[in-house]
Amino acid sequence: MAEGEKSLDGLELGKEWLEAADSRAEMFRYLKEQVPQIFCLKKESSPQEEDELMQSRLFFPLECFLFGEDPQEGLEKLKQGNTSSQLCGRVFKEGETVYSCRDCAIDPTCVLCMDCFQDSVHKGHRYKMHASSGGGFCDCGDVEAWKIGPCCSKHDPGTATAMVTDECGLEPEIYGRSERLFRILLHYVTDFLVWEESLELSAELQPRTKDNAYYCVLYNDEHHSYDHVIYTLQRSVNCDQAEAQTHTALIDKESNSEHISLQPLRVEILHAAVMAHQTFVLRLGPWFQKIISYSVGFRQAFCKVALETNPDAEQPCLISRLMLNDGRMYKGESI
Repeated sequence: MAEGEKSLDGLELGKEWLEAADSRAEMFRYLKEQVPQIFCLKKESSPQEEDELMQSRLFFPLECFLFGEDPQEGLEKLKQGNTSSQLCGRVFKEGETVYSCRDCAIDPTCVLCMDCFQDSVHKGHRYKMHASSGGGFCDCGDVEAWKIGPCCSKHDPGTATAMVTDECGLEPEIYGRSERLFRILLHYVTDFLVWEESLELSAELQPRTKDNAYYCVLYNDEHHSYDHVIYTLQRSVNCDQAEAQTHTALIDKESNSEHISLQPLRVEILHAAVMAHQTFVLRLGPWFQKIISYSVGFRQAFCKVALETNPDAEQPCLISRLMLNDGRMYKGESI
């Protein structure tokens, strides 16, 4: 897809979703066709090609909906008019050096990126530096994170009261769109992360043509031994020992456990379309981090949606659903 075509399609889609009586239904109508095409079904796609398709066909239209215009133009306007510019909000990459002031941080999780630390009063205090595991934020500008010196010289607005009175930093229109988008996507993410084998895709996510492709998903519960997993794989998918060992190493690469369990492994057979949506929701995590780093208003909208409860429903808030199901939640290992 050419750049001009991508921009045109994404902008048109974002506009259609904004004007639709039911934005969620329109988004799902689009996702039910695009997500399976990008993930899991096209084996010949390289990771780079898959990422490019995801950016142009999925994330770009979502950002057009969020900003109500071309995302780059909207982001520039946000930077120029954002009264909360004293908040750094830098998203840390894995291995990036971060700093915490032993004298001033409210707790050890309050950290600064290297640039903000070098331009702050904390450089002359007792401090600790360590490598980030990735995904956290620089707390420069957050008055609730520091006893003194909440801002470096680059993010200092000139008056401490400005940080206290700035509650959002977003125009009402863009805040409203962010809340709508986060509500749609966070429910979508939560539903697929706690997916059960017995569940069927909702009608709004059923693709027009359903391919006869399935995945055997072996969940990493961080308790079973290597030998037990290898034995179970050989019996479940009729593979030889060498192939089972390879799959076991891939499943275990993100974690190691000293606790051995005699409980049965959780294995599920999922349709490729379900796997495609589960793969996409995992990619949405870093995208959420990027978006909410742009403004405290986005972070407030995200938190509001994640913590809101429906008095007419029996289910808890989305964060509670994820925490309560963490032990059985989909985290990306499959064969």
